[in-house]
Amino acid sequence: MLRSPGRTEVRAALVGVLVARTALNGGLRVVYPFLPEIARGLGVSLAAVAGLVALRSLVGLGAPLAARAAETLGRRTLMLGALVVAVVGCVVTGSAPSLAVAGAGFLLVGAAKPAFDVPMQGWFGARVPFARRGRVLGATELSWALSLLVVVPVSGLLIAATSWRAPFFLVAAMTLVGAGVLWSLMAPDRPAMPQRRPLRLDARLVTMLAVVLLFSLAAELLFVVYGAWLEDDFGLSVAAIGIFTMVVAGAELAGEGSVSAFADRLGLRRSILAGLLGSAAAYACLGLVGSALGGAVIAVVAWFVAFEVTIVSTIPFVSELAAESRERLLSLMVAVIALGRAGGAVLAPAVYAVDGIRTSGFAAAACVLLAAALLLRVPSPPGTRVSSRAPGRPGR
Repeated sequence: MLRSPGRTEVRAALVGVLVARTALNGGLRVVYPFLPEIARGLGVSLAAVAGLVALRSLVGLGAPLAARAAETLGRRTLMLGALVVAVVGCVVTGSAPSLAVAGAGFLLVGAAKPAFDVPMQGWFGARVPFARRGRVLGATELSWALSLLVVVPVSGLLIAATSWRAPFFLVAAMTLVGAGVLWSLMAPDRPAMPQRRPLRLDARLVTMLAVVLLFSLAAELLFVVYGAWLEDDFGLSVAAIGIFTMVVAGAELAGEGSVSAFADRLGLRRSILAGLLGSAAAYACLGLVGSALGGAVIAVVAWFVAFEVTIVSTIPFVSELAAESRERLLSLMVAVIALGRAGGAVLAPAVYAVDGIRTSGFAAAACVLLAAALLLRVPSPPGTRVSSRAPGRPGR
C-alpha cells in the first residue's frame, strides 16, 4: 500500500501535471482547427487528414497496456516516457514530407496521450478521497482548455507567417519543458514489486463504457469539421480561426472550472447527466445558427461548456466504480474514448458533406441523448451518493 501523502505532495504533483499535460494536449488540439490548412500543406484532401486523426485515436485502444506498465514501472516513470514520445511525434509531424510520415508523427502523439493520462488519473485517484476527487481531477482537466488557449491562437499566427509545420515544433519545445517540471515536482513511485489489479466487468461497467463511447463519438463528429465549418460558412481565415478558438478555450475553462467547484456537491452522476442534456441542446442549435456569426459563437460556447462538464465529471465517477482495479477501468475508458473518436473522425467528413454543420449537429445530439438514457441505468458507486441534508458529503 502507498503511504497517504500530505496535501503538499498532491498540490506539487498537480502543478507539474498542469504544465506537462497542457503541452501534451497542445500536440493533439493544434490539429483540429487547422485541418484544412494541414491538408493543403500536404497536398491531400481533408478526408485524408481526418483519417490520420482517426488512426491517432485508435492508438488509444492500447490504453490497457499503459495500466499494466504503470503497475510495473510506476506512474511517474510512464508519464515521463509518454512526454518524450510526444516530443518525437511532434518533431516527426513538423518535418513530414508526406502524408505517411505525418501519420507516423500523429500516431506517436496519440500513443503518448493514454500513456500519460492513465497513470496520472490513477495517481490522484489513489491519493485523493472520492469526496474531493471531482475537484482535483477537474483541476487536472484545466490543462485541456489551457492547451487550446495557449497553443492554438499562437499557432494560427505562426501558420499565417510561416507554414502549418511551425506549431508542431512549438509544442515539442513546450513538452520538453513540461517533462522537466513534472520530473522535479512529482516524487518517484516505482513499486518494489509489480502490483497486479485484475478487473471484472459487469453490466454496470459495460453500460457506463457505452455512455462514454457515445458522447465521444458525438463530440468528434463536430471537432473534426468545425474548422471547415468556420471557413465555409463564415469565411474565417486561419489566423481568425485561431483567435476564435480563444472563445472556445474560455468556454472549456468555464466547464472544467464548474466541475472542479460544484460537481462534488451536486453529485458526479447528476453532473454527467446535466452535461449530456446540455450537449444535446447545443449540438442541435448548431444547425440553426445559419450565417450569423454571433449565434455560432453562442452555440459553440454552449457546446464546449456542456462537453467539458460531461467528460470532466465522468473521469472521477468512473474512478470509483471499480476502486480495487481503478487504473485498469480508467484505461478501458480511455480505450473506449479512442474508439469513439476514431469512429467520429471517420464519419465526420461524410456526415458534414450531407448538409453541413446541421447534419453533424443533429447526429451528435442523437448520440448524446442515447448516452443520457443509458446513464440512468448506472447507479452511483456505493457510499458516494450526495446527501440531500449535507451537499458535498458522501451519502451513508
